[in-house]
Amino acid sequence: MPIPSDWSQNFKAFVTEWKRKSDSKEYIGDEYLGDNPFERFVVVEKAESWDSFLRWIDELDGCWCFRGQREASWGLETSLDRGVRREKFSPHSSTLYHLNRKTEMQGLLYRFQQYAHTYLPHVPATDDLSSWYALMQHYCAPTPLLDWTESPYVGLYFAIENKTSESHSAVWAIDSDWLEKRGREVLEQKEIKLALVEQRAPKSSPPDIDTNRLLRGTEAPLVLRINPAMSNPRLFAQQGLFLCKLIEQASVGQLLMAMVMYPTLMDRPVIRRLDIRSDLRIKLLKRLGAMNIHRASLFPGLDGLGMSLKLDLELKDRDS
Repeated sequence: MPIPSDWSQNFKAFVTEWKRKSDSKEYIGDEYLGDNPFERFVVVEKAESWDSFLRWIDELDGCWCFRGQREASWGLETSLDRGVRREKFSPHSSTLYHLNRKTEMQGLLYRFQQYAHTYLPHVPATDDLSSWYALMQHYCAPTPLLDWTESPYVGLYFAIENKTSESHSAVWAIDSDWLEKRGREVLEQKEIKLALVEQRAPKSSPPDIDTNRLLRGTEAPLVLRINPAMSNPRLFAQQGLFLCKLIEQASVGQLLMAMVMYPTLMDRPVIRRLDIRSDLRIKLLKRLGAMNIHRASLFPGLDGLGMSLKLDLELKDRDS
C-alpha cells in the first residue's frame, strides 16, 4: 500500500492555499475550520487482509507509535475532552460548549490524590504529574492523556477487540521520532521568544523535555509524548505510552496540524491511519491470539483473564 505519489504535492497545495487565505483575511470555508482539515494531514489506507496489515507496518520507517480505535470515524479525543463537553438545547437550536478543562482537571486530580493512598500501597510523588495522570488513566478517571502503544499488533488488537457499528475500525500511527524532534523545535522557539521579552540571551542548546514541568502549566502548540516514571503491569504488557496536548482548549488534531505546518512544513506523512474492515475481525483476532496478544496477556489479572475467556468463546468455531 504505497503512499500515493501525488500526496505530498496535493498536501502542500492545500496548506499553501489555507495560509494564503488566512494571511489575506480572505473568507475561509468550513473545510479549514476546527478539526475539519485534519483528514488532509493523514494518509488513510485500508487493510484487505492480514498480509496487507503486515505490508503497512513494513512501510513505516523509523519509530512509530500506534493507537487502535473501534470506530474509524472517531477523532483523537481525550477522556477529559469528552467529559467536559456539554450541549445546550433550545426550541430552535443547540449550542456546544465545554466546561473549563483546567479547573475540572485540577479538581479531579485533587480528589484522586486525596483517596488513592487508601487503595494502593504505593503512589507517585505529589509533583509527578505524568505518573498521576497515568494512574488515573489506568483506573478510568478522565485525563488529558491518550493511550498509545509502541506495538502495531497491540494497536490492532484494541481496534478490533470489540465489534464496531461501522464498516471499519482503525489503527492510527504517528512518527515518534518526528514528534520528539518537532517538540524540541517548538520549545526552542518558545524559549527564544521568552528570552526576547525578558531581554536576555536564549539558551545555546535545545531545551530538555521535562515532562512534569511542561504539564504544570506550559502552553505550547505541542502534543507531548509521555513515559511516566511510575509504570504498572498493564502499561508494561501493552508497551504503552501516552500523548498529551499542551494547549487545553485546542484538540489533539489541531495541535498536530500546527506541528506539521510550523516552524516548517513537513514534506512527508507523519500521521497515518489504517482502516480495518469489520468482516476481518475474527480472522485478525485469531492471528493475534496465536502471537499471544489477547486480553489476558495485555491486562494481567483475573479481569483480563475473564474477558479473554469471553472472547475465546466468541471466536470458537468461527472463521469470520
